[in-house]
Amino acid sequence: YRTFWGEHIHHGFWREGSETPVEAQVNLTRELAGRAALARGDQVLDIGCGLGGSALLLAEDFGCFVKGISISPKQITAAKEEAGRRGLQHRAAFAVEDANDLPAGESNFDVVWTIECSEHLFDKRQFISTCAKSLKPGGRLAICAWLAGESLNAERRALVEDVCRGMLCPSLGTMADYVTWMKDSGLEILSADDITANVARTWDLCRPVLNFPLVKTMLAVGSPKLHAFANSFTSIAEAYRTGAMAYGMIVGRKPALAPAEDDGLQTGKPASPV
Repeated sequence: YRTFWGEHIHHGFWREGSETPVEAQVNLTRELAGRAALARGDQVLDIGCGLGGSALLLAEDFGCFVKGISISPKQITAAKEEAGRRGLQHRAAFAVEDANDLPAGESNFDVVWTIECSEHLFDKRQFISTCAKSLKPGGRLAICAWLAGESLNAERRALVEDVCRGMLCPSLGTMADYVTWMKDSGLEILSADDITANVARTWDLCRPVLNFPLVKTMLAVGSPKLHAFANSFTSIAEAYRTGAMAYGMIVGRKPALAPAEDDGLQTGKPASPV
């Protein structure tokens, strides 16, 4: 993953078109942070944190306290080491946890944050419900996700299935699905935007990586799953071009408590994310 996408294991967001891939990836994080109204001192749960790119940016640039989780021990080790190198271990903690099996939350977080993780989960409706329960009143759920098109013919459906095989996704939800799941979990929708036009260039830049000598060597000795992963690069680019897939940025908010309900509650933020 680091070979293909660097520290930020997600799409880039191009505003001007002249940004480098890394600048575009940082743009995506900042774009979602802005829509989720992140504030200094916010407690953030980053689900599917990868190598910690977004979590460390939120800790360093936004002053948040972040707990990042991933199913990969290697990713968590790398994220912890990078947090230590940057002196951010007091603001960014990382743990191995499975997003398919999150415990019901106790309303601990101001923001639950997930970029390109939910498409890999089996029960997306339950996942979003659990995320909503993890939010404090007034907290926000901020999601970037690969989406299936709203209306698919057989050819477009085959493209989506090819992407799902290569990228290890049980399924893709539509934008309407995510909006419904959030609303059914008691969240109000702050924004639900199709930003495919801003991110699709990612795959124009990824496909040439397949010709790098190191990557060719990996593919020569790799498993069928690795080959399916590489082959899906072309499929996802075509899926974006034809509308078989889209890319969504969606933010929902948990209703704040009425003043009477807030009596006696402590309003101070804890000093650490765990």
